[in-house]
Amino acid sequence: MTTSTKNPASNKAPVRTVLAGVPASPGFAMGRVFPVINRNISVVEETLPESRLADEEQLFLKAIHKTVKEVSQIKEISESRTGMKDSLIFATHLMILQDPVLINGILDKVRKEHKNARWAVHVVLGSYIDQFEKVDSPAMRDKAADLRDVYNRLMAAMEDSGPVLEDEAREDGVILVGHELLPSLLMSIKPGQVAALAMDTGGRTSHVAILARSLQIPLVSGLRNFAAMVKSGDTVIVDGSSGQVVINPNQDDVNEFHARQEVFERQRRELFTMRQLEPMTRDGKYITLHANIELPSESEKVTDFGATGIGLYRSEFLFLRKDAPTQDEQRDAYRYILETMFPCPVTIRTLDAGGDKLVNGITAVNESNPFMGWRSIRVCLDREDIFCTQLKALLLANTKGNLRLLLPMISGMTELRRARACIEKSRKELEAEGHKVAKVKMGVMIEVPAAVMIVDKLAKEVDFFSIGTNDLIQFTLAVDRTNELITDMFQPHHPAVLSMIYQTVQAAHREGIPVAVCGEMSADPMSVLLLVGLGVDELSMTPWSVMSTKKIIRSINFEDVRDSALTVLQMDDAESVNSYMHGKYAQTIRDLGISSFVGQVDNSKKIKN
Repeated sequence: MTTSTKNPASNKAPVRTVLAGVPASPGFAMGRVFPVINRNISVVEETLPESRLADEEQLFLKAIHKTVKEVSQIKEISESRTGMKDSLIFATHLMILQDPVLINGILDKVRKEHKNARWAVHVVLGSYIDQFEKVDSPAMRDKAADLRDVYNRLMAAMEDSGPVLEDEAREDGVILVGHELLPSLLMSIKPGQVAALAMDTGGRTSHVAILARSLQIPLVSGLRNFAAMVKSGDTVIVDGSSGQVVINPNQDDVNEFHARQEVFERQRRELFTMRQLEPMTRDGKYITLHANIELPSESEKVTDFGATGIGLYRSEFLFLRKDAPTQDEQRDAYRYILETMFPCPVTIRTLDAGGDKLVNGITAVNESNPFMGWRSIRVCLDREDIFCTQLKALLLANTKGNLRLLLPMISGMTELRRARACIEKSRKELEAEGHKVAKVKMGVMIEVPAAVMIVDKLAKEVDFFSIGTNDLIQFTLAVDRTNELITDMFQPHHPAVLSMIYQTVQAAHREGIPVAVCGEMSADPMSVLLLVGLGVDELSMTPWSVMSTKKIIRSINFEDVRDSALTVLQMDDAESVNSYMHGKYAQTIRDLGISSFVGQVDNSKKIKN
């Protein structure tokens, strides 16, 4: 691809270039490039005499103290600007900085091997970074980014190095560009200084993407070599809704940018008018819309977006703060959510550790295939002490009676019955202690093909199903969704996947129990139409997506999408399904005016190079 050129000595006009990346945070911005420069860190290995070891230890310990203070301040800023959820990123950095294994490992390099502190930090932290980078998982790459952030700060505390953003260059409205942008850098900027972000690495699930969405800053990630193609002062347009970046835009690009920015703001205002409306199809079919949350504090704003309950609270995020939160700490967190949401239902998933969710002291790191390894309900049943502590906390927190208990990754009746036995054991022990325990509804996640094959049996023993489409697609199609070589094979509309969803719904409805979907399909327009048509009763998604999904539901007839779903079930490939659905509904979705938040339903309106 042609790169931009802005040489004052040349009469050549700058070259207009269009790049496509990952739409990580919606919105539009145009401004001057400000590159984030990582100063080169020069680390030399030294073998020190005994007389210098004490000074070297102090150099390292002072650097730890200084960095902890800096990160604590950034965490406070993050809490005030984006809330508790996103400040957890910096809580993770503090955990790393205070990890005794890490600190002692570095000090041992100094004390026992007589190495200088900078080299010890470089070797020990560098080895951790290398390990996480070798795992082909977005979550592991995020952890590597966290470690690099800590590494840079420690090195900067011991010498003048690390990522920098000069204060005098931070003018309002710049486009921050870098190969990799770190969370602490993003939180160090003042409101209004940065109009948008563009980076070579990352995706929608990176920590920077999470923060950008919370701060409502447009972000395009995954641009590969974009940072090398631009220099300070270049003008760029960042389209965080479609994932495109235009370098040295022409007047047509500028005009289109202003038009799209105006559309974005109008669509944002219009979506908020959906909050109090019912999620009901034109012919009277009601679809329950719930929100997925990761932190108790998020429950305060769920209803602001029009959700009528919580369809998935991922309790494992509570365990990331320490090895194992106490029963009282868990009870208080769960009770806060349940009481905040009352009388709305709250579905809390029991600890889903393992895979890409590593919990210190509970799950192992070195598994050849962690997604099919020791994870989820398998961990809980092997560690009944941790599982029963969580169950007791949940039962004690359920004073209002609006708890729905969700068991993840159930693959057989034995697992379900063992889990039920743990619930009953926990209930009896609490009652023996004099506690009154309210009745709780229990459901299972349908996310492995084995569960679908015995779904009739499972339906007889639970109160509801929740389909985890992310894992169900991955396991059904044998496609690792983090593997870039086979990304195109991760097909939510594959006939096998749709057939499994339909089979699950049919079995559940025969037993009179509802079915929810809590995976990413719940927020995709065409998938919403298919899921409603297949008979799914409840959709759960990120809070912001509730409003656009509600608008889609209110625009359709249930009888029509049911006929469409039954039609595509007869098709034999995902391409045919997609072609049929786009041909029938693409214009309907476009006419709803939500493209800035759900993306384009086809490729007809993308910026052309």
